[in-house]
Amino acid sequence: MGSTATPAVAGLAFDLDGTVYLGEALLPGAAELIAALAAAGVPYLFATNNSSTSGLRYVHRLTALGLPATRASILTSNDVTVSHLRDAGLRRPFLVATPEVEAEYRAAGLEPTGLEAVGGEPDAVVLTFDTSLTYAKLRRAADLIRAGLPYVATHPDLVCPTPTGPIPDCGAFAALLFEATGRRPRVMGKPAPPMAAAIRARLGLGAGAIAFVGDRLYTDVRMAKDHGFLAVLTLTGETRREDLAASADVPDLVVDDLAALHAHLRATGTLG
Repeated sequence: MGSTATPAVAGLAFDLDGTVYLGEALLPGAAELIAALAAAGVPYLFATNNSSTSGLRYVHRLTALGLPATRASILTSNDVTVSHLRDAGLRRPFLVATPEVEAEYRAAGLEPTGLEAVGGEPDAVVLTFDTSLTYAKLRRAADLIRAGLPYVATHPDLVCPTPTGPIPDCGAFAALLFEATGRRPRVMGKPAPPMAAAIRARLGLGAGAIAFVGDRLYTDVRMAKDHGFLAVLTLTGETRREDLAASADVPDLVVDDLAALHAHLRATGTLG
C-alpha cells in the first residue's frame, strides 16, 4: 500500500464492480470494512456507473452477499441520468437499455420510447449499458442522434470487469455511435460532475471529507481528483500497479484491496 499524507475522512463512497465484488464474489476485505463503517456510524455509499440493472437489484445483490444496503445507499448512473432528464424537461427518451432498466425509468415518472414510438416522438436519446443491445436499437439511436436530439450516456466505461475478463460497456457503444453519427454524448456518471454532485448530496458532506474508492483510473480516480474527493485506488479490478506510471490520473492512496484500506483507516483514526 502506498499513500501520501491524507486528510481526515468523514464518509466514503465505493465503486462496485472490481472494487467491492467481482461477479458473484465479494473481494477481499469488503465485508469486514463495510461492517466496521456501519458499526462506527461512518456514512458510506455505493456509487456505480454500471447501468445494466436497476438500483433495487443492487440492493438485493449486496444483501445476498452479506453487505448492509438500502436503496438510499445505492447511487447509480441511471439515478443521475433520471435526475438530469427531469431537470431538463425531457420526458420521452429513446432508451437504449435492458427491460429492467426501462421499467425503472418508467417508475421514476418518465415515458421511455421503444423502436416504434407510440403517442409521440422521443425528445432525447439515452445510452446505457444495455446487455440486451440489438442492431435495431443501434440504428434507431443513430438516426435520432443525427437528427440532433439531446444525447446522454449514463457513463463512459469502455468495458465492464467480469470473472472471465472484460466485456464491452456503455463507452464502447458510444464510440461505435460516434463513428456512425459524429456526435458524442453528455456523460452523467463518473467522472462527470453530475455523479460527483450526487455523491456529495447523498452523503451530506463536503468533497474534502469524502474518500472515493474505485478500481479505475479514468473514471473513479479522475472524478475524485477533479471534484476534491480523496482518491483511493484499489488494485482488485481493472488497474494494475504498472499502469500508474503512465497515468495522468494520480490517486492519493493505492491499496491492494479493501482489507488494506480497512487497516489504513484504523491507523489514521477514521476507524478507531
